[in-house]
Amino acid sequence: MFTTGSKLFLGATVLCLVATVAYGITRGGDVGWTASVGLLTATVALAFLTGVNFFTRDGNVSAAQQEAAPLAGAAQPAPGRSMWPAVAALGLGLLVVGLITEPVVFKAGIVVLIAVILEWMVQVWSERASADPVYNASLRKRLLHPLEFPVLAALGLGVVIYSFSRIMLFLSKTSGPVVFGVIALLVLLVGALFALRPDVKRGLVAGVCAIAGLGLVSTGAVMAVDGERDDLHRHEIIAEEPEVCRSNEETEVDEKSSQSIAAKSNVTAIVTFEDGRLRASVEGIDQPVESITIQRSAPSNIIFRNLDEEHVRLTANLGTFETDVNGTQVLEQPVTCTALVEEGGSQLLSLTLRTPSVASSTPYTLTVPEVEGTAIEIVVP
Repeated sequence: MFTTGSKLFLGATVLCLVATVAYGITRGGDVGWTASVGLLTATVALAFLTGVNFFTRDGNVSAAQQEAAPLAGAAQPAPGRSMWPAVAALGLGLLVVGLITEPVVFKAGIVVLIAVILEWMVQVWSERASADPVYNASLRKRLLHPLEFPVLAALGLGVVIYSFSRIMLFLSKTSGPVVFGVIALLVLLVGALFALRPDVKRGLVAGVCAIAGLGLVSTGAVMAVDGERDDLHRHEIIAEEPEVCRSNEETEVDEKSSQSIAAKSNVTAIVTFEDGRLRASVEGIDQPVESITIQRSAPSNIIFRNLDEEHVRLTANLGTFETDVNGTQVLEQPVTCTALVEEGGSQLLSLTLRTPSVASSTPYTLTVPEVEGTAIEIVVP
């Protein structure tokens, strides 16, 4: 005999399966395939829940089994509320996003999941430590507060420092010191007021600190999105500017760029332009090379030196790729380049390539715009 929960789960599973089949037959393309996979996943999940409910029979206990009633699931106290399932979902989302974006996002997801496992395990254990909820809560606090408070304090301090740094980097050179002094004066005055009035309520102190912290973090976030002030921008590289990278015409960025670089470690190659030709030298090889190898997903520094009278820039042509944009095949040819380099000047070109060169229909190359026969191949394994 089917229980009420089993009937509901079985009906939901059948409906989801019918919807999956119908949608998969009637719709095609990438959208149809993606939606079909999602519906199929929901069908499998509902089928699993149906099986679990069949096995447990809704947790029902027969009236004839009086000795089993105190041990039934319905007779047990309900578990306490917990935020850790939602945090675990956030960690899993960071893992998925990190797999296709940045490794740091993936690592953040791992850290979040480790914290969730630890916190959730201790919470579940403490709730069943005794029959006294107050004692159970104190047991959890004694175990985890020595770990939670230092970690949370470090994270909070890091957020405050980062937010304050974004504000100072956004402000101009003249207004930055003034704002710094005003903020320091306000902190001193507020601290002095609290010290002179020890009878101030703790709630008022906490409220003032919370409002100040929220204002600092929100302002820092806005200014981080807007970016740093113009004089702090790096002008050695002009990324994703095809019209600039494919000519040696001087632009506003070129006027502000430096013509020298500091000593660099872990240089992948030194590329020199002299007498209308490019040549590359790699540490450990005595003679110039026609191709250089760059490790995938690792930052690589290339120093470009101009020994010719003509002002030129070094351009990295990063292949040709065919992508689907709303059903239309579009060719993409990403490029990046240095600023214009004068005679005797040098620039740094930093590359982080995540796609192997064999995936492109054209080779990765280093060239000088408007100069024929100057190409050095880049190999990305």
